[in-house]
Amino acid sequence: MRSAVTLLALTLAAVPSCRRCGVDHAQTAPEAVTPLPAARATPGGPYRLLLDGDTRARLRAAAEAKTPAWRVLSSLCEEATAEHLDSGYQGFQWADALASTALCWHATRDPRYGRAAVAYLNALLDDRFAVGDERGGETVVRHDSGYGIRTFGVYSALGYDWLRDAPGMTPALRARTRARLGQWLGWYARDGYLRDHALSNYYWGYLTALALSGLSASGESPEGDRWLEGARTKLEHDVLPAFRERLPDGGWPEGFQYGEYTGLEIGLVVRAFQTAAGIDLRTALPWLGTLARHHSHALLPDGRSVYDGGTWGEHPARPSPLALSGALLASGTDAEARYMVRHLLPPLTREHAWVRLLVEDPRASERDPRVGAASSLHLRGLGLTFARSRFSSDAVWTSFQAGPFLAMDHQDKDQGHFELWRGSDGLVVDGGDAEGSATINHNTLLIDDHEDHMNYTPNQGVWGSGVRTTRFFDDGTLVVAVGDLADAYAPKCAAEGCPRSVEGLTRTFVYVRPGLLVLDDRALLASAGYGVTWIAHVTTRPTLGRAAASASVGGSRVDMAFLEPPNATLSAPKEPTASGEGPHRQNHPWGPMWRIEAKSPIGSRERGFTVFLSAGARSAPKTNVTRVSSAGLRGGVAAGTAVLFASAEGKGHAALGVPARSVVVLDLEPGRRYRLEPEVDPTSCFVSVRLTPDPAGRVASPAGSLRATIPACRR
Repeated sequence: MRSAVTLLALTLAAVPSCRRCGVDHAQTAPEAVTPLPAARATPGGPYRLLLDGDTRARLRAAAEAKTPAWRVLSSLCEEATAEHLDSGYQGFQWADALASTALCWHATRDPRYGRAAVAYLNALLDDRFAVGDERGGETVVRHDSGYGIRTFGVYSALGYDWLRDAPGMTPALRARTRARLGQWLGWYARDGYLRDHALSNYYWGYLTALALSGLSASGESPEGDRWLEGARTKLEHDVLPAFRERLPDGGWPEGFQYGEYTGLEIGLVVRAFQTAAGIDLRTALPWLGTLARHHSHALLPDGRSVYDGGTWGEHPARPSPLALSGALLASGTDAEARYMVRHLLPPLTREHAWVRLLVEDPRASERDPRVGAASSLHLRGLGLTFARSRFSSDAVWTSFQAGPFLAMDHQDKDQGHFELWRGSDGLVVDGGDAEGSATINHNTLLIDDHEDHMNYTPNQGVWGSGVRTTRFFDDGTLVVAVGDLADAYAPKCAAEGCPRSVEGLTRTFVYVRPGLLVLDDRALLASAGYGVTWIAHVTTRPTLGRAAASASVGGSRVDMAFLEPPNATLSAPKEPTASGEGPHRQNHPWGPMWRIEAKSPIGSRERGFTVFLSAGARSAPKTNVTRVSSAGLRGGVAAGTAVLFASAEGKGHAALGVPARSVVVLDLEPGRRYRLEPEVDPTSCFVSVRLTPDPAGRVASPAGSLRATIPACRR
């Protein structure tokens, strides 16, 4: 049963955790506790975890009807029954084999499957690599800081419950299972990695093992009661407050390579509390209900790739239905999750095929989450924005990241990062592989403070709890997001009040559908001698010109025009380049990669970049951008749209120099009224903006923007 997922897990094992890197993250204030009712296992049938009467009936019906999910799983059960499989990475193959053969036994009552499942339970309890090798046992979960608690622990607990009356299950084996679970859970409670950090995949491996062990053994043993109370306390004190305060609208800070399996674990815990203890966590933990919306926006236009924030071992990153299947475990009525699992995501055909059978329900309704939805999504907790021209396979898709560091591991140092795709063509991409977490691998700013204060110059640190998306707006044509990024460059000692090299830094992300993206950066440095470099990654060798660059990928091309600083000198080194050692410095590309760089001249504490990026067909004429700079307004005109940034006074007057159909003005005060007027003379078209008390004035959006058509300037 070894496959790409198993190999991917081996890749992830090589990625160092932050504990092993010796890094302390910013400390955050504890959230308010969310009370839960006292937990006591009250099964309504012979099995407690997930397998209520309705679920067992669906399993039997699937086997009789030979549904697609049953055909896949039954073939895997035959394979796992015919021979003893090796454990796979950290026991994942045994875990899958136990769950698969256990469900096949419940669906058919074929004793072969029951005996095979019990054999794999014995292997999880005592072995490590091969059935019967006796190289596991008490210490097997201690490898890789406790990673294996999610397999050896979780699936032993499932086996304890699902195999209660299976052939080969004995009172002695049940007692041995409880004893082993006690050893594993006791060690993890003392020494396991990130055991108190709810936004971590390690935490969820532990909590899932603790919860399922407690729910399955409570009332049968004192330790089962203690485990269940421990899981309830962790949910109450750790999980519910953290998800409510830090992930109010979804997402996963480690990225969804880890988030997919974590989503399954969360779904298992939520459903198990419902079936075993009668406690419904879905309202208190609505995160699972956000997954369909997130996944529909994170899925790139080609339908074969997904947004790759956080750690990923494969690029382009591939979609998975696992987290959404967790959502369906928790709530079989999630029609949007069911639509995506059925129609938009690849099916579970090997690893976790047992989950596919559990959530398969031909009678359940479905709904396409894209129908009637906005073509952008902003997640306030993560500070992550997705936007696209429309939901179609040839759409332009873009993203912007500006949020706090929430995860102790696997969250990239990428604040200010953006990406740009057209259809299946990645025009500006995340350049880092699974070890490419440092800022130099992403598309943002590098700050060289000559190592005066920053710990990983010129890269961001891991203490940026104050990074935020301060403004977001989408009117159907225009998307604006403003990120306050300064804290991403804070040194480790910032909480003690030590000096900072970056005193202020904002990036304004402006997307004008269908294919124009504008980035505007404003930085305030502690020293005029520091360096600032704008970077973006492309997978083909770019063409560089005077303050311009372009790159072609597949049938698409991106044109970049650097309006500020004027006459910017560009370079495009092929990566990797020398960057220092360690995960917070090293340049680690996932494939052929060029880093487009523009450096700001030194000599002033205030620095700025204004860059226009146009995405279109490879064969299309080059997009010309005309620079606009006058009293109170600066920016440019591209493809008939003027994008202008107002001064702090909120007023200005500018000559566009070329025809324009529409104008966007930014950096205004949200909610204030402005007069925006075009003026035409024989030589040019002018645009003016100013505050007005006139009730007929235009109201600036929540992002401080105005957009208007300007018919007088079309020619």
